[in-house]
Amino acid sequence: KTLNDVFIPEADNYNTDDFIEAFERLSNTGDRDKVKEITKHLVDLLGSSHVDFRQKALGLLLDLIKSLNLVTDLFVLEGLIDLLAHNLLEKRETYEYSEFIWQLLEKCFKKEKFYLISQMMAVLSKRRRFDDNVTIYDSMAVKKVFANFNQPQFIDHLIQKMLHSDSKTAGYIRDILIYDGSEEVALALSNIISHPQRRVRQQALKILAELGKASLKVFSQILVDDDMFEREQDRHELPNNKWYIIRNSIFVLGLLKDTEATVPLRLRINDTDVRVRREIISTLEKIGSEEACDILMMMADDPVKEIREKAVITIGIIGLPETVPLLIDLAQMNPKVVIKAINAMGRIGGEEAENFLIKTLESEQKIIRLAAGMFSKDDIKLAVIKALGNIGSKETINKIKSYRNNLSTAQKIFFKNSPVNKTIEEILSRK
Repeated sequence: KTLNDVFIPEADNYNTDDFIEAFERLSNTGDRDKVKEITKHLVDLLGSSHVDFRQKALGLLLDLIKSLNLVTDLFVLEGLIDLLAHNLLEKRETYEYSEFIWQLLEKCFKKEKFYLISQMMAVLSKRRRFDDNVTIYDSMAVKKVFANFNQPQFIDHLIQKMLHSDSKTAGYIRDILIYDGSEEVALALSNIISHPQRRVRQQALKILAELGKASLKVFSQILVDDDMFEREQDRHELPNNKWYIIRNSIFVLGLLKDTEATVPLRLRINDTDVRVRREIISTLEKIGSEEACDILMMMADDPVKEIREKAVITIGIIGLPETVPLLIDLAQMNPKVVIKAINAMGRIGGEEAENFLIKTLESEQKIIRLAAGMFSKDDIKLAVIKALGNIGSKETINKIKSYRNNLSTAQKIFFKNSPVNKTIEEILSRK
């Protein structure tokens, strides 16, 4: 009767207190089916063609949410979440849904019903997509809900609650943040990835790895910010407070495995802090793209031996056949990393690598040029034979056998216990 009085077209003035009182009396009877019928009727009115009816229904629903006692009326809240989720999936929402959903989420947050927030955010996330770093919503109502949700204070409260909750509650909040997937979440989590507690850092990193482009944008901005790389004059290393943020930012980009991350990483390959360059190489290995290999090739000229060798080794670990010509050039032009370049070719294999290694083993002059006075000829031979053995094709094994068979009797006797001969015997014993 109260609802009928409210939704008479000419009824301009109505008292929501009467409705709330009537609803509470109905709820106290224990007739849950009737209660759900009433709430569904109000939600249906949010889709009315009459603007006046939609506004009245919204007002009643908002007052209803405020009045709910979640000790006795939790089923009402759960029913509303289920109903709204269904309507959103069916794309039956109107703009009035935005305020209604937000008030529901706030109620759930205040009463710590995080499983309901997670349920709603899972549905809302299906109405949003990311395209070339642009977030696209297929509904203004959905966009408005995300705008309300992504207030810094709300995100911060959720994160703090996650850090101090039991594992089940923390799991629901973690899901909520992942479903949200916004830059605001990534930015808030960036503030705790250097937290002194390992558990906190791990929770943050797990979520950031799921946020995709949002994390990419936030942590790329950190790496392109020159202020983050300022340090005292004549000091190579970053101060600790900056180093931890930079280290974790580079690490997150590795978790994302997005080739776009190579752009900010490239900017810092000449940073004077060797720790930065070391972290970049580890992240490039995780990204594993051709763009990553291009940067590693540049880092093969690093003034620090550890960085040079680690860069070349990583190219081999990534194992892209397209990098073999670059490794051949590197071996011929940069004697400092020739051994590592040969090892990398052995890891990658392929026709180009085989041809280069076989021709090298066949030519004393090539071996001398590669040694370049920095290594002995046996060092180069040993590296080449190991690389051919790692490739392990019929042709490379035959070439190793041919090399052994062509040794003179004196060479076989004199070099019997040499590393080269021992390596040959070990390789051939496996075949």
